[in-house]
Amino acid sequence: FYQFFCIWGLSLILFSETGLFGFFLPGDSLLITLGLIASQGHIDLYVLVPALTAATLAGDFFSYFLGLYCRPFVEKNMTKLYLDRSHLDKAREFYDRHGGKTILFCKFIAFVRTFAPFIAGTTQMNFVRFLIFDIAGAILWVPGIIISSYYFGKTFQIDITEIFHYFVFILAALIVLPFLFKFLKKER
Repeated sequence: FYQFFCIWGLSLILFSETGLFGFFLPGDSLLITLGLIASQGHIDLYVLVPALTAATLAGDFFSYFLGLYCRPFVEKNMTKLYLDRSHLDKAREFYDRHGGKTILFCKFIAFVRTFAPFIAGTTQMNFVRFLIFDIAGAILWVPGIIISSYYFGKTFQIDITEIFHYFVFILAALIVLPFLFKFLKKER
């Protein structure tokens, strides 16, 4: 009973992050934590991984089709959105050349994974191409992170409850460091 509602809640978090512009939600850290918790037998890995992968894909598809649906609104209200027609044309060119790679690897970059499917829809990226790269990206991201952290937890016998406070600091550092490096590089 508990696990059933837990899986639905976690699926809702990943759906919201990828489909409802929930860039502030903890996607990567959530997957790592879940892998460590599953390594102790508290969550069934065989239920968790497919459910979260499906939720990620559902969120991406929702965002893609929302972008397609909102395209006329975006084109009509470009100045209100602080956009220029050339921005949409550049995005379309970019997605024509690099859309597959963007959709495939966007899962590993928090802010990008939230908006890339919407922009793919807005730029009318070919849906079959989007579908192929999105499925591959979701399979690399969700099972990749959960299973890696699961085996890490199994190998090193990590009890997440004992080290959770350290874990939070490490995750915060991993989130902040790329921005800090970018800022320091820009200052030079």
